[in-house]
Amino acid sequence: MTNNSYLGIPYFPISQLYVSAALAILVEGWIRLQARNIVTPDLAEDYITLYLSDEMKSAQREGVSDIINWDPQVGTQSNPQNPLEMLKIDIKFRWHQYPNDNDRYLAAEAKKIRGKGKSLAGDYVDEGIMRFVNARYGRGHDHGIMLGYVMVPTLHSAISRVERAMIKRKVKTHELLPLNHNNSLCSYYNTYHSQHVQNGSKVPMTLVHLFLDLS
Repeated sequence: MTNNSYLGIPYFPISQLYVSAALAILVEGWIRLQARNIVTPDLAEDYITLYLSDEMKSAQREGVSDIINWDPQVGTQSNPQNPLEMLKIDIKFRWHQYPNDNDRYLAAEAKKIRGKGKSLAGDYVDEGIMRFVNARYGRGHDHGIMLGYVMVPTLHSAISRVERAMIKRKVKTHELLPLNHNNSLCSYYNTYHSQHVQNGSKVPMTLVHLFLDLS
């Protein structure tokens, strides 16, 4: 299916209240997961995400970010014109305001990255950011979330590698604003933003990048 399938896609703004709530529960889940010391460098991304989601649920039961809910590893139709086009969203956030609207969600895509050795930064862009740019995730949305699981230190080096990979691919990612440190939606220090235009849309999409140290 060509990108023309997505021309004229609807616009679904997501309240910053919900974006901030999702980021807060992600960070709290990461803090708890990090404390358990069960993540190893060779653990699969999907397993890390399931562990993270479990810790997030524990945090929510204690009152963190109770205005949203989510499911990990959710199959979601990526093209409304073709029900056979499905992709698995790592964490799909929903909120009670729109319980019956399947297009209203906030997608979080997770990728492992490394501070030394094979960086995996190219995959972070090509198989992560591009899923938002190609409107496979968050079709018509103004926000999305990228999770960078830092498996090998240092965190700073891993972020720098992602930044370089994004610079090399800024044309194909339709980059409007490069990766930049931004805590406006989340108090966690290693939060960054970038801005892109989805295929078939003229509305900017802000991607919030959480770089989570699991090394």
